Amino acid sequence: MDKLLIELARAQQALTSTEAEMAQVLHMHDQQAEETSRSLLLRVDPGAHRHALSYLASLRGQWKQLGLRRQTQLAARDRLRRECAAQQLRLDGLAQHRVDALTEYADEVRQRNSVEQDRDWLARLALARGSALEIMR
Repeated sequence: MDKLLIELARAQQALTSTEAEMAQVLHMHDQQAEETSRSLLLRVDPGAHRHALSYLASLRGQWKQLGLRRQTQLAARDRLRRECAAQQLRLDGLAQHRVDALTEYADEVRQRNSVEQDRDWLARLALARGSALEIMR
């Protein structure tokens, strides 16, 4: 269970990192798009505009790749969550089985002690009756 929880924490950390990277790329894209549109209004430089559009396309490509990585990480995290839940159910079942076994063992010990006490009492009763008969003779 501990191993699964460590894996789940790592998966969640990787997912958080990817989402932060996606947010950063999206922010850079938005800034570049705004700057490109402003620069187009101020001066017309086809080479600079083409370079800015290429950079925007590159940022969109990075964002898409990060989105694919995020989907893979989400699937891995969800799988680990399901495994953790299944493992916890198994552990809970083992714990309940242990409690049941200990209770059953305690019941058996009490039963054995009760039977032993009954035998002891019957033996003392027989001994007492035998002594009473001896005295009467």
